[in-house]
Amino acid sequence: MADVHDDPLLGSQGDMESVERDGKSRNISINKKHLLLGAVAAGGILTGVIIGMVCTFAFKSKPVAISNQYDTLDNCNTYQTFSCNGNSGDMDSKYFQNKWNTPKRGEDRWKPGFQDMSTLTGYAQLKYASGMKSCTVNIITKTSKSLSLTYYFDGVAQYSNSKTFDSSYNKVLKVKVIAASGEVLELDGIDFAWNAAPIKSRRFDYRNGQKGAIVEMFGWPDDDIAQECQFLADAGYLGVKVFPHQEQVMSYQPFNGEMNPWYFMYQPVSYRLQGRMGTRDQLRNMINKCRAVGVRVYADAVVNHMSGNGNDLSSHRNPGAGCTKWGNKTSSAYENGSPYYTPAYTYEINPNTGRGTNVLEFPAVPYGPEDFHCDKALGSWSDPNILNSGWLTGLSDLDTSKDYVRQRIADFMIDLISIGFSGYRIDAAKHIRPEDLAAIFGKVKQRLGGRLPDDFISWLEVLTGGESYLLVQGDGDYSFTGGLTKYLKKNGLSDDEILKIKIWWSGYPTEPWNDAGSIDIRRKVIENDDHDQQNDGSSSRDMHDSGCVLIKGCAPQNHRNYELMLFNNPPGANNNKNDYPIRLILSSYYRNSNGAMGIPDGMSTCDKCTVTCGGCRDRPYIKAYNPSAQSYPGGTGYTYVHRDSQIIGAMQNWMA
Repeated sequence: MADVHDDPLLGSQGDMESVERDGKSRNISINKKHLLLGAVAAGGILTGVIIGMVCTFAFKSKPVAISNQYDTLDNCNTYQTFSCNGNSGDMDSKYFQNKWNTPKRGEDRWKPGFQDMSTLTGYAQLKYASGMKSCTVNIITKTSKSLSLTYYFDGVAQYSNSKTFDSSYNKVLKVKVIAASGEVLELDGIDFAWNAAPIKSRRFDYRNGQKGAIVEMFGWPDDDIAQECQFLADAGYLGVKVFPHQEQVMSYQPFNGEMNPWYFMYQPVSYRLQGRMGTRDQLRNMINKCRAVGVRVYADAVVNHMSGNGNDLSSHRNPGAGCTKWGNKTSSAYENGSPYYTPAYTYEINPNTGRGTNVLEFPAVPYGPEDFHCDKALGSWSDPNILNSGWLTGLSDLDTSKDYVRQRIADFMIDLISIGFSGYRIDAAKHIRPEDLAAIFGKVKQRLGGRLPDDFISWLEVLTGGESYLLVQGDGDYSFTGGLTKYLKKNGLSDDEILKIKIWWSGYPTEPWNDAGSIDIRRKVIENDDHDQQNDGSSSRDMHDSGCVLIKGCAPQNHRNYELMLFNNPPGANNNKNDYPIRLILSSYYRNSNGAMGIPDGMSTCDKCTVTCGGCRDRPYIKAYNPSAQSYPGGTGYTYVHRDSQIIGAMQNWMA
């Protein structure tokens, strides 16, 4: 993709002609009023980045009007973005001060979720003792000036930022930080792993979570999954994988005719578990209900990047498109949403800092510009430096070589385990150096009492095309097979623990051995169609005549046959009972009759639109849970592939 940020004032912008994806390309045109930086696969997850005339999204308030009060630039100029010097991906230190952009309490753009993040930010870091029956909570804070802080754990004040709890504590911990000068930071509830419901034993040998079928329930809200879990348990599934629950971008204006496209889920605003599919409380309830009937739950962790450049709470304008302006967005936490800012297309001055609003900051994490790579295009699929540090379709790319970033990601993963997840998929892992991933897993192990949980698994999304030689063969530094293995060992993982760090094998079903024997087959996770492939132009992989995508015209019987093959005789397996011990099934939703691919959860209905609503393609609400649903119902609602009796029979025979 051509770099659209060469001009520091973002001058005339031509059309981007194509976005190359894993050795393939597809055309993406630029509307002059809506600059789209892709609806392309981000390391295997289709991640749309919209930079255009999009206003604030909030269910309880109107969009914030674009104001010229702070416009100090002439001739529709904009502030400099954080471009790179030469080939290096390192952020220039001159940008490190470009933060603390959050409005102060009481100002016109302040919202309750912002709290006092103009001055005080922080998060809870958990460290379990051996056996995970005791946990020390450290409150990590960052401040714009010197503050005298008092920490309140369940309302009890102390000057230390640390407190230890044991398994007799059976509540959700509440933490508040108050400065002597009045600033307040209140964190979301903190969970401890020992409070998650025990996983009920069932009749199949799941090898303590190391073998079984996992259902990916794409677009299913947490409350519906909670209702479906009894069926999953009775059918014999190992678990269910949900989609990103991090607080994420939302908008009140359609893009390409659709309200809040699904790929906004892959643009994080923070690591708060306040996603589109449910609040932290709804998520906890669902996990506990599923665990209580024996079904494990797996997360989708987006840790390569944050939101797209220009998708944030600032006002923006594009001098290369007739000075088109667009307002700010908000997040899936609605009125309790967190602030977040990116540097592109900004033109206002911040009255609090006296600097421009070209900042790179996610205060609720907290991340600042020093935690990211500089802004450069991801223009090569075979250059490890660019794969790792390029901003894929404008997504703000985290510098995972930094110890703070590694630790913050690990702490997020600890939070996932603490609320009851049994593991997680790592989105866009292809764009994180194996050495960095291994360091993160090493920190996770350390924080979990010195060992990974017995039933833990994780799988990395690493798509391969013509660059298989680089990504999955041998033990080179950018190899996710032998290379990652050597780094995992270096970071203290045992052989048994390394078996738990798997790869979603994009070579299945047509190239099951494209690693040339570089990885144990037990570390390969296989699947027929995945949610990325459902979208027009997706090049996540080519299954030829060995698989098909249900909602793209695949006949139900053909699709069923490929799912049966997944359990009966998957390509590449020599010992079907033991090879590929983790296998995935996708249950998703059909396109709407008007072609819209928005999730039918009620968040993509056109009545959510308040600005420039012409041409909006409505996506009516449909409840996902339906106890009488057929496995292949057709129509425009949800799919229930996991309910198919033949597929269940094949899965149970594989598990027997």
